[in-house]
Amino acid sequence: MRIQTIPSASVDVLIVEDDAPTRQILRLLLEQRGYRCAEAGDGRQALDLARAEPPCCVLLDLVMPGLDGFTVARRLRADLRTFGTHIHCLTGQQDPSVRKQAQQAGCERFLTKPVDPTDLMEVVGRETKREEQPVVTVVSRLTKEQAEELLSSLENHGCTGLAVSIEEDGLAVRFICPPRLQLIQNADGTLHFLRQHP
Repeated sequence: MRIQTIPSASVDVLIVEDDAPTRQILRLLLEQRGYRCAEAGDGRQALDLARAEPPCCVLLDLVMPGLDGFTVARRLRADLRTFGTHIHCLTGQQDPSVRKQAQQAGCERFLTKPVDPTDLMEVVGRETKREEQPVVTVVSRLTKEQAEELLSSLENHGCTGLAVSIEEDGLAVRFICPPRLQLIQNADGTLHFLRQHP
C-alpha cells in the first residue's frame, strides 16, 4: 500500500479559450485582482499547461477546434496531477443537455458568455487565494477489500472527489480531504486519520 499527495496548485487560474480577445479580457480582470493566470488557446495546449503546472481553477470554453472542452475536462479529471482542479465552463450554450454533458465530464459551474465580471470573481474567488488549498491524496496498491473499507472510511470523514481506478499492482483510490485532515499509514500498514489543529 502506498500513499501519495499531489502538490497544491501554483497557478490560480488557467483560462482556456480559443478567442484571443476574450482570453485577454478575462486575464486582465483576474490579474487586476491579484490572481496568477495562464492562458491556452486550444485543448491540447490546456492539457500540457495544466499537467506542467496544475492550476487551482480552470475556466474552460466548451466549443474549441481540436479537443473540445468536454474532452479536456474528462482528461483533467482522469489525471492524478489535475484531479483536484476546479473546472468551470465558459459557454454561450443554454441547452440543458449540453450543461448535463459538461457536468458529467467534470465541470462544476457555468459562466455564460459574455462573462459578467461580478460572476467571474464570485466563482474564481471560491477556489483561489485560500489559505488552505485542497490536496489530492492517492492510496494505491490496494486489494478490493482494502479499497472498499477505505472508501467507507473516507465517506464517514467527509472526504470528496472519491474515485477508484485499476492499476497494474492493484486498485488506487483518489480523494480530497477536508481542511486539516490527513490520512496516515501506521507502521503495521493500517491507515488512520489525523486531524491537525490550527
